Amino acid sequence: MRVLHINAGNEDGGARTYIVNLMKGQKLIGEESALLTFQEGPVSKMARENGLKVAVLPQRQRFDLSILKPLVQYINNNDFDIVHTHGPRANYLVSLIRKKIHAKWVITVHSDPRIDFSGLKGSVMLKLNLHALKRANLLFYINPDMEEYFDELKIDHKKRFEVFNAIDFAGTNPVFNHQPTFTILEVARLVEVKNHRLLLEALSKVSFNFRLVLVGDGPLMDQLHKLTVELGINDKVEFVGFKENTGEYYQECDVSILTSKTESMPAVYLESAAYGKPVIATNVGATDKVIDNENGWLVESNNEQELIQALNDAHEYWKDDNLSQKGMALYQEVRDNYSIEALAHKVNDGYQATLKAN
Repeated sequence: MRVLHINAGNEDGGARTYIVNLMKGQKLIGEESALLTFQEGPVSKMARENGLKVAVLPQRQRFDLSILKPLVQYINNNDFDIVHTHGPRANYLVSLIRKKIHAKWVITVHSDPRIDFSGLKGSVMLKLNLHALKRANLLFYINPDMEEYFDELKIDHKKRFEVFNAIDFAGTNPVFNHQPTFTILEVARLVEVKNHRLLLEALSKVSFNFRLVLVGDGPLMDQLHKLTVELGINDKVEFVGFKENTGEYYQECDVSILTSKTESMPAVYLESAAYGKPVIATNVGATDKVIDNENGWLVESNNEQELIQALNDAHEYWKDDNLSQKGMALYQEVRDNYSIEALAHKVNDGYQATLKAN
């Protein structure tokens, strides 16, 4: 089977990691895959760094349709069996050529389309993306909460296939380093859906000393800086911005955290597991499939009191030097169930079902 993954190429978040990890997993199980992007950027760079096949078909602008003909030729001339798109732009462009290509077309829905777009342009992109979702041969999805939305869109159950996020465990050897000051790490874009405000307000009400490291960039940077000053915790919070490699930050924390209002299955849970660090997370999306009371803390979304309790509990574990037990439990859970090989096999099941059904 020959698989072509297509992405716009400007993605620097979880979807990029997912694409690369899936392709690495496919390589490990002997499945041939390649990546096509519409620009040189973070996705093509990361894929090349991991020894994956990459081609770039440049677009002059987002709605440049002059690439459609060469895109059809590239797909058909290379005899791909599956075209696997990731992201609204790739989804939309392939929706325009789906009847001209010989391959079957599948999409991975990485996040909830309803919260991915804003403004007039966002409204247009949402409509184009939904048009594409309804026409693909199969939808892979990571967030089980999307099922209800797919029902609203009247997308056939037979055209849906739940998958999961994954991580490459090659070379991992988690060692828990107890930090001198209780250190909390959040790796997330500084956007409304990640709900950093909830975390900052909760931390302003705890009685213990802490250090919070925020890795990520976004439009709320200045607003959140000001909030830390207003809450009197600015000397305990470090904004480090976007970082390509986050390993050193996981190594130097005691616990990682994600206080999102909605999620699929964030890669940060798996990254934290790879370093043996337990996670405090809001119970959204597929979070409860990974995080439980044995390997971390689950709190209800937007529940400040539950979050404060979880932070207090994690601090007690830190004082007793017991966080490593939860961290290693998370490592074991993720290593056993969320490897890139396991993801590749699961996705392959979807491919096979698509080829047989259509």
